[in-house]
Amino acid sequence: MMERRKNLNDKFGFVEIMEVSLNEIGEIITGNTPSKSDTNFWNSPDICFIKPDVIEEDEITELLDSNEYISESARNKARIVNENSILVTCIGSIAKIGIVKIRECAFNQQINAIIPNKNIDTKYLCYCLQNSKVKLKAIANAPVVPIINKKQFGEFVIKIVGDISTQKKIVNRLDYIQSVITLYKIQLQKFDDLIKARFIEMFGDLRTNNKNWQVVSFNECASIDTNMIRDFEGYEGYPHIGIDSIEKDTGRIFGYRTISEDGVISGKYLFTPKHIIYSKIRPNLNKVALPDFIGLCSADAYPILVKDTVCTREYFGYTLRSRIFLDYILAFSSRTNLPKVNKSQVEGFKLPLPPIELQNQFADFVQQVDKSRKEVKKSLEKTQQLYDSLMQEYFG
Repeated sequence: MMERRKNLNDKFGFVEIMEVSLNEIGEIITGNTPSKSDTNFWNSPDICFIKPDVIEEDEITELLDSNEYISESARNKARIVNENSILVTCIGSIAKIGIVKIRECAFNQQINAIIPNKNIDTKYLCYCLQNSKVKLKAIANAPVVPIINKKQFGEFVIKIVGDISTQKKIVNRLDYIQSVITLYKIQLQKFDDLIKARFIEMFGDLRTNNKNWQVVSFNECASIDTNMIRDFEGYEGYPHIGIDSIEKDTGRIFGYRTISEDGVISGKYLFTPKHIIYSKIRPNLNKVALPDFIGLCSADAYPILVKDTVCTREYFGYTLRSRIFLDYILAFSSRTNLPKVNKSQVEGFKLPLPPIELQNQFADFVQQVDKSRKEVKKSLEKTQQLYDSLMQEYFG
């Protein structure tokens, strides 16, 4: 099937758009795992062996190495592809995408490889697949473990530009915008690292309490504020913060919608810029947010309100993100399917408490860094919106 479409900004003029299955534009190969019982297959790091854990979730991963290898003697028992092949996860975590950037690699049964035809640019096809993630996940409908089998994967239909020179132009533009996004993310990470370094400089290692601060209980510094809202009249436009909207380790809040947009019907906790939002599920992800707006958060989180006469929100929040609290709380999260901690466990935490004057200095530092961080975040969001709109234009 073929149609004609005009590019949004006339950069490419009228181009032919083809609707094709993955089988039509490349060879599909499903990976496997050479027998673990044969030690000769695993006793030498000759060939990279790719598993889903080395492929990133939200970006196209350039596969330059692996954390596991097979020996040359396993070559005939493995599925091996060459450089510029595309690897797509199809069991468990669906539609993570990688490009092979080494001479060759093997890969396991959770991954399908595509060896693109010569008239398809590899990176262009990766971008196309990245834009199709939602559709790919929709067909992985197994009741327990999501799976897309080889037949389903090969029959998956995408829309592509037929002309490879146009494909390359699209890739160049998206690559440039993606590089700008990456630079902004690096800047944000540097701000996070700067605050963490300042925290250690001022307060020392809280696990050993090497500065001999007074040790106090959670409840002496803060309380869990369980003000649950069940009637959402008047709250329709409030931001709704789910656990997935809090970035692990950094606590950055992203991708949220309003109460009305999410069609919320179950009870939610009210929070303000005075609160800390702590995720009580999967505590290993270390999701601790310091919001700068009013909203409602998931009942799978605790809004924590500090007692500002003895403790600042910044000190307490960064303490909850540090190893002293993480080591403490992980001892309680023993449920295997969905680790979770309860209110009494969180409140059982004890922490070193520096003088409030020193905490205020740290709070001032965090607030100054946050001003710069907000400017970078705005630029990142604007660039991300441009990227998303172009992805929709080229592949939607």
